[in-house]
Amino acid sequence: MIGILIVSHCDIGKELIKAAELIMGHIELIDSVSVSQPVNSQELIDLISKKIEELDKGEGVLILTDMFGGTPCNISLPFLERERVEVLAGVNLPMLIAIAKDREGISLKELSKKAKQAGKQSITLAGELISA
Repeated sequence: MIGILIVSHCDIGKELIKAAELIMGHIELIDSVSVSQPVNSQELIDLISKKIEELDKGEGVLILTDMFGGTPCNISLPFLERERVEVLAGVNLPMLIAIAKDREGISLKELSKKAKQAGKQSITLAGELISA
């Protein structure tokens, strides 16, 4: 099973996991790292490295971050490793739910694409739907 690590500003990742588990029940091989000010880069790098090692059971880890270009994403990018670690920016709850339940028998690359697609498809402008 592919591990999931959410690296985000403040406790966004922790709260997304709580929300997903409220909907789905317990989720295995998932964790979060909170980035708060002031940032000690080496401590964060060490913590992310430790979490990756804990979550990687041989099929890799997908790191989800809240926004591209932010500190959580920037500090996660050096961990990119083909077939072992992927980083996807723009995490949202529908994305997390879509991938949390289907991580066995799928490659990290396929899971990453599925997460990206689910995240994009979940964005809806309600006014456009209602007025249509």
